[in-house]
Parts: sequence; C-alpha cells; structure tokens
Amino acid sequence: MTQQISSPPEKTEQLPLSQPVAPTQEAGLSRPVIVIWLVVIGMLLLLFTGQMVRSLPQLIASPLKTIVPAPHTVGLVPSTGSDVIQIPGHASKPPVQLPVGRYVVYEMQNTISILSTDTEQSRVLTTPGYIYNRSVSPILTPDGQVLYSGNGLWLTRISGGTPLQIATLPDNQVITSLALSKDGTTVAWSTQPLDGNGEITIYAGPLKSSAPVYQHSATDCPCLRVFSFFQPTGKTGNSTLLLADDRGDQRPVQYGLWSLDLAHKPLNKPHQLLSSSQTAGPQTLAPDGSTLLYSSYEGFVPSPTDESAPTDTTSLTYANSLNLAMLSGSTPTMSATQVVLPAQDELSNSEAYHWETTPTFTPDGHTLLYIQFSSDAYAPYNRHGALYKVQVSGSGGHVTVGKPQLVVTTPAHFIELGAWLNQHIITFYADGSLYAFDIQNNGYKQLINTGFYTHIVAVGSQGLH
Repeated sequence: MTQQISSPPEKTEQLPLSQPVAPTQEAGLSRPVIVIWLVVIGMLLLLFTGQMVRSLPQLIASPLKTIVPAPHTVGLVPSTGSDVIQIPGHASKPPVQLPVGRYVVYEMQNTISILSTDTEQSRVLTTPGYIYNRSVSPILTPDGQVLYSGNGLWLTRISGGTPLQIATLPDNQVITSLALSKDGTTVAWSTQPLDGNGEITIYAGPLKSSAPVYQHSATDCPCLRVFSFFQPTGKTGNSTLLLADDRGDQRPVQYGLWSLDLAHKPLNKPHQLLSSSQTAGPQTLAPDGSTLLYSSYEGFVPSPTDESAPTDTTSLTYANSLNLAMLSGSTPTMSATQVVLPAQDELSNSEAYHWETTPTFTPDGHTLLYIQFSSDAYAPYNRHGALYKVQVSGSGGHVTVGKPQLVVTTPAHFIELGAWLNQHIITFYADGSLYAFDIQNNGYKQLINTGFYTHIVAVGSQGLH
C-alpha cells in the first residue's frame, strides 16, 4: 500500500497549556457522536480481524513454492513405546537383539544426527549449508560419509572433521532430487527455479565434480528429476539414469518413468518407460537393481487437522496400488508386470480406500514390506495403519509374488519404515520416536524419543568413518 503525503498544515496560534480550548461550532462533532463512531469503528475492526483469522487455515494450506520444515505436534507423541505395535494373537512383546556396531543416520528440521545402537546415544553432525527438504534425503556413502543438500551439495564424515562443499547451487534455484551410484563414485541431482521461470537442470558425474548434462524449460513438462541410477546386478558403469516427472512441484512427488543414457553422445532425449498422464509413479527398486515397484494409481489423502502428521506431508500423493515390473536392456524396457496389490475402483465411502507408503524390500530382495493405512472421512481425519509383507520369489522375468499378509497393526498417528539394521531388523519412525522391528519374531524396541518428526536416512557400520 502506497502512502499519500499531503502538504503540511498551516501554522495556527498556539494557546498556553494552562488555558483550555473552548469548543466552537467549527470544532465538528460532539463528544457523544465521537464515542459512537469509535464504537462502530472498533466493531468493524473486530469483524475484519475475525475474517482474517478464519482465512488463515486456507492460506496455510495453499501450495508453497519454498521448502518448509516438518514439525510434529509433541502433544500427540505417546509417552512410551509400549503399545506402538500390536501383534495379532500375542499379548506379550517378543524381545529384540540389536546388532552391534551399527548406527542410524536421521534428519530433523535443522540437523542431521547419528544414533549408536550400542550406546543408544545420539550425536549431531556438523552440516553447514544444510536445508531440510523432504524431496532430497541425505545419502550415506559406502565409505561412511553423509552426502547432503542445501545451498549446494556437501560431504561430512561420521567421525567429524571439516565438511566439504562439492557443488554450489545457482541463484533462485532449489534442489529437487539426489541419487548416488552403488559404488559411491557417481552422483546425479536436479534443480528447478524457485519461481517456476527458467531451466530445469539435471547434473551428473564424478562425486566431487558433477556437471549439467540435461536441461529443459520449467514451463515445458514433463519436469524431470532423478529417481535412481539404473544398475542391475552384473551391469557395469554408472551411465544410465532413471527419471520421474514432478509436474513442476518442488515437493516429493514423482510420476511416470524415463531413462537417460549419459554415455550416448550426443545425448538423446529421455526414453519413456511409464506414462505420467495418469497418476502412476515409481516407488522403489529391489536390491537387484532391475525389479521396479511402482503404483498404477496414486491419490491425495486428507491431512490430519490435529497436526498428527508432519506438515510437509500435506501435499504427498500415496499409492493405491502396487505392481512389480522387470527393467532390462542397455536402453531399459519394462516387462513381466505383476500386480501385488490392485487399485481400488471408485468407492462411495472414502474410509474404504487403502493407501500404501514407504515400501521397502528386505536386503535379500525376497520380501516386500509396506505400511498400509486408511483415513477417517471426517475431521480430524485420523489414520489407521498396519504393516504388511509380500513374499517375492524367482528372478529376472520369472518373479512370482505372493498375497499380502498382515504382520502387525499400530495405533500410531503417523508411521514410516526406515533402513535395515541387518537382514531381518528394520528401523521405523512412529509419533516422535525411532524403533527397531524384527520381522522374524515381530518384536520391537524403541531406539530414541525425539518428540518431533524424524526421517530415517540410513544405517551404517561403526567401522566406517
């Protein structure tokens, strides 16, 4: 709002302070009238203020162009972990024997930390330039460094020392994806303009010297970001990227699937594997690097109004189906698709929809785990979750999947699977705490209570630093 400046008033004769000014006809309104006007103005201000307050939820819920942190309401965090997992048919909790010499890397709003499973003590890492971004999770390198993003790309050692910046971020850009090859030698990442105007850029190359390899206009979608390297067992080299379409959204959304062969010169346009015209998108790759888990349909789920879910999950789409497909060839193609969990047809009751999140394969690739939840149809839109598993057998084009089996249920408001401590113990987050869960006996143990949303990044061995 611009200010209008008028000419200064003419000087008038000033009366001594001891002499009251007598009212005149030109003085304007009488005191009762002035009081009435003040009351009216006050009521109008209250009315407008009320309208503004009622508008705040809509303003807060509107799409954001900047990355926001993810607080989790402390008041909704259970006081103990004694009932976070409920095992059907079991009244007691089986014990969990944690592996020795392991640490869990996790991130919160402003920090990246490690938690020792031996001492159960946590330590904050030195991470200058770090910015929390759900789209770009830090990565643990094979030699025990943490690769993270913010005002560029950085490396910091678990054991300490001076962090190293390995890439800078151009002005008015935000990092939207980050991937590392299995051997830790090659990195790929993407950026897009904060205001939506400019170029989307994909970078790739040696870990400490990546460079732009592909660009396109941010107004000409598909708006590509890096999903993963394509590195099936037996394939050498780190020259093929798998890309997904975020439709111009800086948050963690990805639809469709493309491959980009970095070794082919001049560079060809990305080759499409999965259509993004519908809400289909990749979920994860199995340990063999060639088995793709994807969803043929993703949808939005009402965000709990009591803030029992992290605030940056309000824009997430969740899978309503799960499918397996094989990726093969120097220029990857999809084949041998199998339905793990079919999509649901249009239902009249929204509470009947099931949604899948954080699917992950066991380290041997023979079992798929995922969290499934439903949401109440009315505010506060409470969620009701459970852990399922699916057996996967065979290899290549001869993979067979079993039927989903219920493992445990949970009263947790918000739950996510994390990284594996060993072949059968997986970490998970639930309502302000980190836990370990043994899929062999369904036992679990609380590792740490942070009281806030905590994203599990990776698990490492303490011999690496």
